[in-house]
Amino acid sequence: MSHPLAFANQNLYYANILLAAWRRSLSEQESSAAQINQAFGPAVQTRLLDGYGWLLLTACRIRHAPDRPPHSVDDLPPLPTGLVRPAEVQACAQLEQDGWLAELKSPLPESPVVRRTASLAQEVEVSIEQFLDWSERLGRLSQQVADAVDES
Repeated sequence: MSHPLAFANQNLYYANILLAAWRRSLSEQESSAAQINQAFGPAVQTRLLDGYGWLLLTACRIRHAPDRPPHSVDDLPPLPTGLVRPAEVQACAQLEQDGWLAELKSPLPESPVVRRTASLAQEVEVSIEQFLDWSERLGRLSQQVADAVDES
């Protein structure tokens, strides 16, 4: 396993530990759900984004790990002359523009925000369900990247 893939798996594992603690805090009602969500959301987001960055480096077959992972396809180091970005990375670039990765990369609200849409007020807040979904999607992406690396 390449170093970036090991770092990706480590960050996704740590995100899952945080998600389990988040779920436990919500079930034990230690504080209000909004406060618990605000406490765990940023930490989980950081772990997921770091895991994602390491996956991007793995997909590009970059073996010399930088100090910090990129959080975007645009932040990847240039590939050697003659090499092109793998299809998985191109797909991620699209998802960063208008898919679930764009949502994951978006700054989290500091507190629940009320937004008006179609003449309705809707509260937008950090939720564990969204992070669980992103974690599952990154797990699937990790498997796809690992399979692609194994096949090359």
